[in-house]
Amino acid sequence: MTIKAIVWDLDGTLIHFKIDYLKARQVAIKILKKYGVPKNLLTVEYSILENVSSARDFFQKKGFSSEKVNAIIAEVDKEITEIEYEAAVNASMINGIDQVLKFTKSKNLKQAIFTFNTKKNAKISLEKVMLLGFFVLIVGRDNISNLKPHPDHLRFICNKLNVEPDEIVVIGDSDRDIEAAINVGAHSIALNTKRSNFHKQETFEKADKIIELNEIPSKLINAIEELL
Repeated sequence: MTIKAIVWDLDGTLIHFKIDYLKARQVAIKILKKYGVPKNLLTVEYSILENVSSARDFFQKKGFSSEKVNAIIAEVDKEITEIEYEAAVNASMINGIDQVLKFTKSKNLKQAIFTFNTKKNAKISLEKVMLLGFFVLIVGRDNISNLKPHPDHLRFICNKLNVEPDEIVVIGDSDRDIEAAINVGAHSIALNTKRSNFHKQETFEKADKIIELNEIPSKLINAIEELL
């Protein structure tokens, strides 16, 4: 199949998203504990999504209505979105990534973003680093129920772009990005940021190509070109 589109992760791939992850997780945990989630089910060692997932299981076992659970999750999301906004307005571009985007644009490849951030904050970040114009689609956590690595995130994007999963290349810096690509049969390029707490090495290494951050733009462009 011919490659027709590139789907990019945002944080750590296109931009340095200077969010205080520890603060964000602590805020989420504080809210969840307020509604009775036991301390042993929550930890700053896990992502907010993982903590929320544990809390959701607890709420369901306790017989909370879906409306109440959704309201609690919405409260968490509101607080986290505000923290993310602070990071969005202070985002900076990954060095050399603009040259890669110019290359992919020159190849007439459709370009999209899948991110755990909200679409609004993603757009703010991209505007800040003057990269927004490269993308025809941004799909954040507020646009879809099942986020990466669930297949729905990429399938939604493929449907919107009118491409098949094996006609896209996913580029990201975490195991979730690579696992998402594998789950739908897409090609993938991993950017090694060495954020060991953010990815499982065995999944990360299943990418078609692994590029070091200091190899951007040249080797990333070459890796993309080899997949075209």
